[in-house]
Amino acid sequence: MRLESYPVGYGKGMNRIGLVTTDPAGLRGPEPDTGTLAEALRRDGHDAKVVIWHDAAVDWAGFDLVVIRTPWDYSVRYAEFMAWLDRVAAVTRVLNAPELIRWNIDKRYLDDFAAAGVPVVPTAFCATAASAEAALREHGTGRVVVKPSVSAGSRDTGLFTAGDPAAAELARRIVAAGKTAMVQPALDAVTEAGEHGLFFFNGDYAGAFHKGPILLPGGAYVGGTYTSTITRGAPDEDEIALGRRAVAAVADIAVARGFGPDAKLPLYARIDIAAGTVIEVEVSEPGYALDVLPGTVDIFVRAVRDRLR
Repeated sequence: MRLESYPVGYGKGMNRIGLVTTDPAGLRGPEPDTGTLAEALRRDGHDAKVVIWHDAAVDWAGFDLVVIRTPWDYSVRYAEFMAWLDRVAAVTRVLNAPELIRWNIDKRYLDDFAAAGVPVVPTAFCATAASAEAALREHGTGRVVVKPSVSAGSRDTGLFTAGDPAAAELARRIVAAGKTAMVQPALDAVTEAGEHGLFFFNGDYAGAFHKGPILLPGGAYVGGTYTSTITRGAPDEDEIALGRRAVAAVADIAVARGFGPDAKLPLYARIDIAAGTVIEVEVSEPGYALDVLPGTVDIFVRAVRDRLR
């Protein structure tokens, strides 16, 4: 990715937009989408720059809007990222709304969707090793997924038979690191065929990708290392309706939690669905899969333009 720099005074009179990423080490691989989005915003008449969230030289107050894109090392720099988010939100507008991002980074948000009547994967959130072991016992001989409630890129995530000692060991390791361990039933639809990720911009459905299975039983990855196999998706009408239902629930949750007006309508949202169930609701930092959904570029630009109005 090329990180742009501009002379003082460049783009005077334009909307100055910062698209937030991290350094190459934090990205864990190529990420060309953010640069493509910045170029599209510039063609639309904005002064757009790609900026690293932990770059001390960035003047965040100089932006009219900061859009969270790919700060994918936030889960391993959690306290630092949260402090940064507070500082930036104090001097400029951030989308998605900072309170929405704080809430969404911890997957305990799934309980809010369950309370709103949205079908989600039933999840035990375990703050102790003992509670994690008890949750595993409840699944008997079934298969489970164990992971931290704050993570990205399937870090410290494994698929196991519930009685596998490796499942309890991973949960203990997560808790020992000061995190909350999640124990979920493994959905056969996901482990065998994968899932759909549905994109919504300002609440409007924009397309979907299909993500193939990532985890193998025993805590391993398909192919040996973390790899997402992404292709264009074709969700059915029921899946699209469920995605809309989840996005609509965000507004109700924002009101119930006392979030600000921007939080009621995410600029961007990705709803992961399989077998009629919401697996994740991503409103903090999803990739847009532009390689298989190139039309998303123009949809994103229009969505930003509408929010700037």
